Order: sequence, then structure tokens, then C-alpha cells
Amino acid sequence: MIDELLARYEDGATVAFGAAGTRTIEDLRRDLGIIAAALPEPEDERSILLVFERDRYLFVSALLGAIARGHSVLLPPNARRESIGDLLCDARVLGLLHDTGAGLDLNVDQLLEEPSSRPLFTPREAPETIATLFTSGTTSAFTEWPKTKAQLLGEAKMLGEHFGITASDRVLGLVSPLHIYGLLYTVLMPLLQGAAFSRETPLYAESIALRLRVDRPSVMIAVPAQLRAFSAIEARDFESVRRVFSSTAPLREEAAAQFLERTGLPITEVFGSTETGGIASRERTAGSKLRALPGVGVSIDEAGYLLVDSPFADERFGRPYRTGDLAEIDDEGALIHRGRADGIVKIGGRRLALPELEERVRSVQGIEDAAVVALKSRDGRGHHLLLAYSPERVKVERVRQHLMGYYEPSCIPRRIVSVDRLPREDNGKLTRAALLSLFDYTAEGRPLRRELEWQSDIKLRVPETYLYYDGHFPGYPILPGAAQLLEIVAEGMLRRGETRTIQRFSRLKFLGRILPGDELEFELRVAGDEAYDFFIRTPRELASSGRVHLREGLS
Repeated sequence: MIDELLARYEDGATVAFGAAGTRTIEDLRRDLGIIAAALPEPEDERSILLVFERDRYLFVSALLGAIARGHSVLLPPNARRESIGDLLCDARVLGLLHDTGAGLDLNVDQLLEEPSSRPLFTPREAPETIATLFTSGTTSAFTEWPKTKAQLLGEAKMLGEHFGITASDRVLGLVSPLHIYGLLYTVLMPLLQGAAFSRETPLYAESIALRLRVDRPSVMIAVPAQLRAFSAIEARDFESVRRVFSSTAPLREEAAAQFLERTGLPITEVFGSTETGGIASRERTAGSKLRALPGVGVSIDEAGYLLVDSPFADERFGRPYRTGDLAEIDDEGALIHRGRADGIVKIGGRRLALPELEERVRSVQGIEDAAVVALKSRDGRGHHLLLAYSPERVKVERVRQHLMGYYEPSCIPRRIVSVDRLPREDNGKLTRAALLSLFDYTAEGRPLRRELEWQSDIKLRVPETYLYYDGHFPGYPILPGAAQLLEIVAEGMLRRGETRTIQRFSRLKFLGRILPGDELEFELRVAGDEAYDFFIRTPRELASSGRVHLREGLS
């Protein structure tokens, strides 16, 4: 597999470029061999976990090194510490390769810097499943998608040939290679075509503009949310670019038209998913339509669901693969995507398409991004809607009035919030859990409680959905120490009539967990004229203790 991937590179050819330095094909072959030699022998049903935050070249070296040794790899769903921690505890993980500051073996950056006494490793036959990726679930869960060599390399080869990627191209990736879109377009497609890829993954306007000016890429791999950054970049900075790809979410007509007008480049929009691979694409010009990619067949079943017959789709579910998308095929054979089936809800007896509502919001002048989530309602309306949009400078009332021109009052989102930026992941996806958190709901749609339940000055209860648990160690709830000091100790002192200002804490000990639903006892003892000792007890143990020092005089 390694020879197949690297066959198009001539001697001395550049593989990677960027601020971290240029790397050649000889460098890559040497480095993947060093990494392969440092890994343990493969074991059945176990994989190497790859966690990379900074350098795409190190990721590629690790990916190819693991495969050369005969390993399959796991690519984490995101870079959050709790997600990585969960995977590290998984019995299927045989080893770790990373470029982080976590202090764990094997750090690839350090491994390649140190002189190696190991002989270079001769690549072995790759396993049938070479990588397992993850997609976000409807809550905080993730779904695994194993990928075979034939699926990944077959699709990457098709994409490179279809879009005319050549050995002279320089590919600037603005998305993480840990996700299917980034893996295919910023790693495997360039490798198979003998092209060079960027080491860095710039995300903001200034850093993107710098890499455009310095590295002179010919191809860019982006997501729709990043077009906001593009608008702040001078048009002349795109002079070296001949093609820009966009995927993972719908591309707004206005955004595509503005980019075309400024740069003369139509954005190449790709529609696909982790489970199916690429499905269709189009050049975003006026009236352009989605056309199936080479080798991919599309059809519609009786319920209006999109069926995909593709050699790149997950083989476990047969062919054609029934997606969760609603679609139509027009008289010319073009694909019309109508959105996710779970994006259709019933409110007050009316069917409402959430993607359509989101587009209505995005059409308001000044709005750059928007998302709607539906929660089951208790009042008989079926669902009620929550809307978040960016940026904050656009007034909520203006958005509400705009929607009133299209929808019945019962279909207008019950709550609307504006934020500077929606909490999308680095692949452009916005999970339901992240969206619900903007409205103080749990991933399951239960409202978060902002206040503790005080029964007296010394007894209180922690609500099961207390706000401070949200996002902290999912599956292992811990009430953060800062929350204990602010919400229990400081509040408890006020309830005792202490009005002096807290200066500092000392002798802090966090000895046990405070769980959702715990009944607590709060004890306060005088420790001098300007200090108290506190103790917080659960039904199981002393959870925390410490000393509070007060300022002189009243606050």
C-alpha cells in the first residue's frame, strides 16, 4: 500500500510545505520507517490511535508508519480531552502516536528528532481495514465507521482524477486530516497524485492570508464556515489558487457568488458523508446542479430518501445504501438535496423543514451562520424550535420579523440567541449537543439548572441537570472546584449573613466527588477575625474543605 500511495513522486519531490519546513519524498520514506520500527507488533482487533493538532506531515508520517507496520488506525471524533481520554481507555487501542504536549509515548515530533538506532522498517501488507473514523450522534455519542484500503484509496484516486489534481499542485488544507473530508482531500488525494500538501492548518483570516502569500498553493480545502474568513482576505492573495473545495455543510448561494465575483473562482462544492463517501459535486455558478461523482449511482425510494450505490460506501449495509437524506432527481438527472429527514418536524399540525428555516435566517443581511434545533414539546405542539445565529450585531427582533413574513406564529422559534460564532467543530460540523448548550440544555434536551437547591443554611441539594456539570467529563460527572467555591462556599457565607468580601482561599482539599442529585451538608467554622474554615460533605464522604480569608471592612 505504501508503494502504491507514493508511486507518483519523483526523486527529490516535495511532499509537504509550510512554516515548519519543506519535506521531500525521501524524508517521508525515512520518517515513516522510523515510526514503523518504534511501534509494537500488530494484535488482532487492536489499533493505533492517532492524535494530531499541529502538523499534517507528522500525521501522514504516523499514518503511513502505522500501516507499514501492519496496523489499523483510529482517528478520534474531535480533539477534546475527554474524547481522547475515552479512546485511550478503550481495550482496542494498542498504542498512541501524537504531536501534542501530553507527555505520552509516542510523540512523533520527538521520535523523529532523536537519533534512531533501529533499522528502517520494510513495509508489510496493510490490513483489510486500515482506518476507523467517527461521526457525531444526535447527543454526545459517536458512531464508528471502519474503512478499507479499497474504499479510501479508491475514492481518493477517483477524486484526484476527476478534479484534475496533478503532481504540480500544492494543496492547502484548512480542515483537520482526522475527519473523512480532510483525510481524503488534504492527505490521500495529494499523495496518490504526487502533489504536495500543507503542514499547517490555518483557521483564521490572517493566518490563511499569510500561507496564501508565502506558500502559493494551487488548491484549497475548506468548509463553508470559513468563507467568513475569506471575506477578510485580499482577492489578490488568491492569485495562485485554481480550485477551492467546500464540503461538510451546505454552501450559501450568496457566499459562493461573492467569492466568485471577488476572485473569479467558482467554489467546488462536494456532497457526501463518512458512511457513503463522496456522492455528488458542482461548480458553484448561477444555476449549477449537483451531479453524481464517477462510479456513484443515486436514486430515490418511495419515501423520498436518497439511495447511494457506491463502491466507497460502508459495505456492512449493502448496496444501495439508504441515507438519512431527502432528495429528488430532476429531468436532467441532477440531484436536488432537500436536507436531512430528521430535519422535518411537525409543529401545530404543520410540517416544517429546519434546513429551509435556517436558509431563511441566513438570507437576512449581515447574518453569516445559523442553526435550528427542535425539541419535543409538552404543550401538544409536537416540537418547539430554538434558533442560534451569528454574528451578534444583527438584532434578534429583526430576525424574528423576517421569519414572520414566511411562517405562522406557531412556527417561529421560541428562543432565539445571537453569538459571535457558532460552536462548530474543526470539520465544520455543528453537533446537536453543542447547539443545545447555547440554550442551557443537556445533550438529551433537558434544561440545565443554574441554581442549587438550598433547604437551609447548612443543607442543600445538587440538581441532576446542574449547569456546571455540562461539558465536564461526560459519563463521569464532577462538580468543578471553582463551582464549589463560588456557588456553595460564597453563597453559603452570604446566607449566614457574612457580607465581607472574599480575599482568597487557602488549604484547599478536594477529596471526593459531588454527584448530580447529592444531598450536601455545608459547615462553616470561625478561624479568627477574618477567616472561616469550610467543609462540604456528601452522603458518602467529606468532599472538600479549605479556609476562606476575608478583606477588612464591608464590601
